[in-house]
Amino acid sequence: MERIPRQHRPYELKEYDPQWKESFFDYAGRLKPIIGDNLLEIEHMGSTSIEGMVAKPQIDILVIVKDLRLIKDNYEQFRAAGFVPRGTEYVGIGDEYVTLDAPDGKRVASIHIFQKGHPAIEEDRLFREYISTHDEDKHLYIETKRKLYAQHSDNYEGYDLGKKEVIDVIKDRARKWAASKNSKSK
Repeated sequence: MERIPRQHRPYELKEYDPQWKESFFDYAGRLKPIIGDNLLEIEHMGSTSIEGMVAKPQIDILVIVKDLRLIKDNYEQFRAAGFVPRGTEYVGIGDEYVTLDAPDGKRVASIHIFQKGHPAIEEDRLFREYISTHDEDKHLYIETKRKLYAQHSDNYEGYDLGKKEVIDVIKDRARKWAASKNSKSK
């Protein structure tokens, strides 16, 4: 799937805030009745879920559902609750993408809804677990974000694309770490 080019929107980078966890619980509570019986799991993901991480104050939420096709039936409920359904092409990774933006245009929540079994689910979980337990790569990611924000504070797309290389390196290390962990437990 091809990703839709995005317009610049205002964003900022902040030090870790414990309030992010509370925001996740608030948004999760608003999402659960919309998705209803189709919902299997809902998790706090991304940088705001990692203690000590520098992040855009945007809560990333992973939602796992039984049948992704049914999410389109909930679009009006999402809109009524203030969320904006953006469809499956917006991110281009096989998810239904839903957002919540503040009146000033800053994104406050990104919701990635995947059907059970999608490979991105375990990849995202692994990244979160790995970076939460490996300070060297956590600091590498923090410094990369700070550097990119200094260069691209007025260009969200540039900031976002700039992180890809270091994210790929960290994901590769995370996969090797998981594989070694799994081989030791056998």
